[in-house]
Amino acid sequence: MMNLLQPLIPLALLWTAAPVDYPALKQRLYRGNYAEAVAGFEELTRGADPPAAAFAGLAACRQAVGEYRQALAALDAGLKRYPGNAELLAQRADLLYSLGRWEEAIRDAEAALQTAADHVLARWVRARIRRDQGDLAAADTEMRWFVRTYTEAAAAHKEIRDPAQLLIIAQAGVENATTHNKPDQIKFVLHEVLRDAIRYDPDFWPAEAYAGRLLWEKHNRAEAANAFDAALKINPKAGDALVGKGWLALARMDGAEAERQADLALKINPQHTGALRLKADVRLAEADRAAAEKLLQAARAVNPREEATLARLAALRQLADDDAGFAAIVKEVLAFDSKPAEFYTVLGSIFSEARMYARAAECFEKAIAYRPTQPAAKAGLGLLYYTQGREAEALATLRAARQVDPFNVKVDNAIRVLEELATYATLETPHFVIRFDQNNDGLLANFLADVLEETFAEFSRLYGFTPAEKIIVEIFARRQMFSGRIAMLPGLPGAVQGACTGPLIALPSPRADGGQRLYNWAIVARHELTHAFNLLQTAHRVPTWLTEGLAVRAEQTQRLEHVRPILRDRLAAGTALNLETITRAYKRFTQPTDIALAYYQGWLYVEYIIHTYGERGIAQLLAAFQKTADVATALQQALGVQPADFERGYQQYVAKLLPTARPAEKTLSFAELEAAHRQNPHDLDIAARLAAEYVRRDKTEAANKLLAAIREKDKTHPLACVVQARLLRRAQDDDAALALLQDAVQAHPHDGRVLAELGKLHFDRKDYTQAATIFEQGRRFAPEDADWLDWLSRVYDLAQKPQLLAAVLAERVKAAPDDFALHIRLAKLYVNAAQYPEAERIARAALYIDLTSRDARELLLTALMAQKKTAAAEQLRKRYSR
Repeated sequence: MMNLLQPLIPLALLWTAAPVDYPALKQRLYRGNYAEAVAGFEELTRGADPPAAAFAGLAACRQAVGEYRQALAALDAGLKRYPGNAELLAQRADLLYSLGRWEEAIRDAEAALQTAADHVLARWVRARIRRDQGDLAAADTEMRWFVRTYTEAAAAHKEIRDPAQLLIIAQAGVENATTHNKPDQIKFVLHEVLRDAIRYDPDFWPAEAYAGRLLWEKHNRAEAANAFDAALKINPKAGDALVGKGWLALARMDGAEAERQADLALKINPQHTGALRLKADVRLAEADRAAAEKLLQAARAVNPREEATLARLAALRQLADDDAGFAAIVKEVLAFDSKPAEFYTVLGSIFSEARMYARAAECFEKAIAYRPTQPAAKAGLGLLYYTQGREAEALATLRAARQVDPFNVKVDNAIRVLEELATYATLETPHFVIRFDQNNDGLLANFLADVLEETFAEFSRLYGFTPAEKIIVEIFARRQMFSGRIAMLPGLPGAVQGACTGPLIALPSPRADGGQRLYNWAIVARHELTHAFNLLQTAHRVPTWLTEGLAVRAEQTQRLEHVRPILRDRLAAGTALNLETITRAYKRFTQPTDIALAYYQGWLYVEYIIHTYGERGIAQLLAAFQKTADVATALQQALGVQPADFERGYQQYVAKLLPTARPAEKTLSFAELEAAHRQNPHDLDIAARLAAEYVRRDKTEAANKLLAAIREKDKTHPLACVVQARLLRRAQDDDAALALLQDAVQAHPHDGRVLAELGKLHFDRKDYTQAATIFEQGRRFAPEDADWLDWLSRVYDLAQKPQLLAAVLAERVKAAPDDFALHIRLAKLYVNAAQYPEAERIARAALYIDLTSRDARELLLTALMAQKKTAAAEQLRKRYSR
């Protein structure tokens, strides 16, 4: 079983010789009152005749907070007073084992067993060392002893009631069940042995934490969360439970919450290796390898023999193309473990996440060869095949994994997805294999085939690359299956409309689950096919920012224009993303602003490269990433530029693209505005904002008084003029309002607030020519201050200027590529104007948003026939007649 968390602390066993104070102190220890427990145990050790339990309890307290030297010192002091004491020897052996000091640990364990041959903790130390050294036969014999001891005690009606012993028996039972394929025994451990441990001592939180670990390893998130919560209810400072909660958060891609839980655990125990690994994994997910390395080295310093730590360090060496460093760590591991299955299983998982599929498969296969009975590597290999679209191999491997571990939720979900895919129809084209539900998506599959082949030809020319194998595309009729295909678990965010692993593209049907989502699936297909080309061309070395930037460019939309003001503000604040931070932002699923900014900035990086180096710059960069995953190396090789110079040029390019705008105003409540005005009555902007609030609250007299004071100092203050104009219009004095706003515009021709108010006034007066002029001025000089295109659409519609209206709507559909009604409206304008090529393009986009729309279909047919594209029109008719 993979050791994902810190080894559970061996809280001292209940000894019959324990002092009267011991149960109360033990309870404080269990409940996380470590300082009080330490004080109490220390007082006991200073007594005239301190019991051995006092030293054991003090050591357990020190170990819980990561004070391992002090813990060893407490046990040494106890053994000095009680030489050969089996309990103290076993506890010291367990602590030494957790620090990777196996030689000393086995010495203490054997010494304890000389005194007490059936000492549970001592035997458990010996069993784990045998297992971790690769002596599987000896380890199996040891594990069987625990199962037999438990069974014989129960048969003799002498049930084991010590919770610490039951926890050890539970762990050994799981090892035994895994080795001998006894899934029912794992159920028994969860529902009987661990429950008994809690029943006999309701404060024994390690039993809940271990249950959570077991459930987490099987990807049963809900029940694992319940178990970790139960442990934390007993002890809010239970480090293992906090780390467990962190792993659950990371699994749902909530890196911020995972790091928060890791930090909580590290605050209690700064040397908690599980917490250090968790935090390192957050950094790895964000592509911050340097920070991950530092954390992993800290974990390695605590325990140099934890394979979970060493595997991550080895992966970092490989990701950095450091073959010698990788080989050195492999040699280090093989020196102490002749069958390092856990090491290679963790490596395989990391390489799989990094889409280094061939290396991942090698690692999983090695792990299986070393320890054939362990299910984790089999599951990993099956899920790897599953990710690659190697479905026959995946199904066979996953079924084999399920036989030895029927509780792995990811494996079970993947098998369900594959079994559903087996019922799907297949449409094969020259470059794609498309799988779909015939009853739900037959029409979509045919249209998608056209889009994919057209885009494939375009991308082959663009990138100078053609994938060697056909790309698999799967359209899922149920979002649950789509989520299972991508994450192997339910709960993928609804906003996710596609995913690509390189050789495989997965899409949810717009008609999934019997509903209908109106969005342009063709744009999603172009986006995901970009990833397929980039990933396959570079053997998955392409950085996220580059492939996402190219994918956004391939969409040919302006759907991210709303991010411009966010980027401008971030640049001003010095918090815009850069090459070191952008990859992390793509993974911040709980921070949608950061995600949107990452997509926008990734696209701008691509635009900057093309602007500076031409289209060849992209081709050269992709060629560089065929040989290296290091961005600095690729930039130097492809573009002859250092990252710092590249970043500087990019920021200068972006600064020119972003218009100067008014600084964002801090949101203030009415009470805060009044207080700010009292504090600084000479701040005209605050006064004008307060006047606007007075108007909104129908406090006209107060507003007029304030506005008069403002305009006495600044006659054309923009916001004051806007508010005054609104009051004049309320009084039905539009002429005065018009004169006021015209003066304000003359003084502030680029202020969007004044322009918007003046444009609306002209619009209400049906002076559409003047309204259009003002709105166009606002669109040019203050694009972020109003929805100018919406106002211009209204103006040109009422003014009956279809050509101008079409031009405005053409801009709007770029920013709203999924707006069906907008596309239909524009297509009709193009048809009426006999602009048939444009009508065809927009009507086709409308049809892709809603394949069931008769309006979109008829508009497309009209445009095709007008251009004498009779074959295309006939194909369209036949497609719908079927």
